[in-house]
Amino acid sequence: WEDNNWDVTYVGCDARQSGTFQGEIISDLGLDALDFNGNGKVDYIMVEGDPENVDAQYRTEKSIERLSQDIEVEELTKQRGDWDQTKGQEITANALSQYGDKIDVVFCNNDAMALGALQAIEAAGRTVNKDIYLVGVDALVEVVENVMNDKMTGTVFNDYFGQAHKAADVALDFVNGKDVDNVYMVDYVKVTPENASEILELIK
Repeated sequence: WEDNNWDVTYVGCDARQSGTFQGEIISDLGLDALDFNGNGKVDYIMVEGDPENVDAQYRTEKSIERLSQDIEVEELTKQRGDWDQTKGQEITANALSQYGDKIDVVFCNNDAMALGALQAIEAAGRTVNKDIYLVGVDALVEVVENVMNDKMTGTVFNDYFGQAHKAADVALDFVNGKDVDNVYMVDYVKVTPENASEILELIK
């Protein structure tokens, strides 16, 4: 687009940032809070969306890359969940059965799989934010409510309001003959107990 001087604009978000934010949500808790099994590192499982999907690849890679900047980590297992709640539940249940109390954190590439993971965690007698942590991406209403109610650790909001507003602004600039860029990226937003009520007001 740029090389051909085309008047075309992409408005979106960078999936790498969503993964980075997942890693930050966990890292901000600190090793002392995270290391339930006392081995000096964070042992995690990764519930991946579709490994062929670039968003899944970036979220998987960047979440751990960010966490490992501050804390030593070990991957216990990484399984394909295809963005599906039932598969998220099955993968997490199997991992809990296999690794038990060794699991400190469950990373999920989206909130649907995280909701499944929560079902498995509760069924196994574990309690999120007490003896295991759980993060997703999407900021589904149910998940944001869970973050508010201390049932999930956090999620990441894909700010579709910001994207829609930016797209409208750029369209107006086009119409009014102003110069515009070919790409505009809108930031994701970390959702934690501190801001979950604000995000819920936005999305409900």
